[in-house]
Amino acid sequence: MVRYTLFAAILALSACATPQDNASSTPPAGRDCFNSNSVSGYSYIDSEHVGINVGANRKYVLTTMFNARDLDWTQAIALRSSNGWICTGNGLGVEVIGGDPRRTYPITAIERAPDPAPNADQGS
Repeated sequence: MVRYTLFAAILALSACATPQDNASSTPPAGRDCFNSNSVSGYSYIDSEHVGINVGANRKYVLTTMFNARDLDWTQAIALRSSNGWICTGNGLGVEVIGGDPRRTYPITAIERAPDPAPNADQGS
């Protein structure tokens, strides 16, 4: 009986814990950052780069040392960081996770994707 009570208590505590419990509610000042929960889409760019969409019009490029083509794009993909915020620059502590079997792709660099060139066919 004691075993079941202890197991139930551990289960209840683990359900309350989230990976970002210690995440700050505000991004670091003066940095181009976004919350990992704000990612709305992923795309394969090439073997070492993954594109992500944040909100309606922000795009970033993540660089990994592992072959991004091996990531199973038909499965759920997640972006995880040590503090919940992802900022341009060094990707230390940021990982793309996904696939079946689940794989982790450590990120080495994060940069803002360039804005697309305006369409020359559109007049003013």
